[in-house]
Amino acid sequence: MRKIYSIENFERPSVAADCVVFGIDTAEPDSPRSLKQHMLKILLIKRGEEPFMNRYSLAGGFLRRGETIEQTARRELQEEAGVSDPKIMNIGVYSKADRDPRGWIISCAFLALTKTVELSTAEYSDALDAHWLNFEYDDEKITLSDDKEEIIINYRNGQPEKNSLAFDHAKIIYDAFLKLRDEVVNHDIIFDLMPPLFAISDLQQPYEIITGKKTSPQNFRKRMSSKIRETEFFSETAAHRTSKLYEKIQKGDLI
Repeated sequence: MRKIYSIENFERPSVAADCVVFGIDTAEPDSPRSLKQHMLKILLIKRGEEPFMNRYSLAGGFLRRGETIEQTARRELQEEAGVSDPKIMNIGVYSKADRDPRGWIISCAFLALTKTVELSTAEYSDALDAHWLNFEYDDEKITLSDDKEEIIINYRNGQPEKNSLAFDHAKIIYDAFLKLRDEVVNHDIIFDLMPPLFAISDLQQPYEIITGKKTSPQNFRKRMSSKIRETEFFSETAAHRTSKLYEKIQKGDLI
């Protein structure tokens, strides 16, 4: 006789959503003749409870009954950082037995992109506060930093080494950045980091930061020519010069 399946016969893990959120911040130029500087930022949460009290972690939390895991991700981003309606993409599932000291907890990780770097943390959240840190990378490490501290994620053979981040979030951040870079190179995800109207330099700087590929403004404009179009608007740039503003061509606009 075939055995009847019963959920009570199997152990059940807790399921969490963790979000690697990237945004673009803009700094005023050091001199009147310089362009504004655009920086890639990553959102981290200062944990307000154990384990890893006072360490940085990704924004995230546990799946609630009746939610989809995508709804969990969006809810936690709103509660912990005030980030609403970001574009999210699945990165993968992280299920090593020792990834969380609290027990058997599986994380579904997401790449999230937002056009704003403003933050707020709900009073009932388990996060102390949220921070945007500068994100830089090279062939050997990822550096996350602000005015107060610096976090280094060294990696060898595609695997991050242990550092001061909570849980296995260094690995998730590393994987998320590879996903971001691939999507920027092969698709149009860079526009999800842009405001509706942008100058060519607003688009080129983040593109080069993420891809690590530098080119001339003329070649970059040519590369993007099928994806953007001029508008009638201008913005003031260096030395009181004006720059044309562009917008992304939407699929429905193509004939």
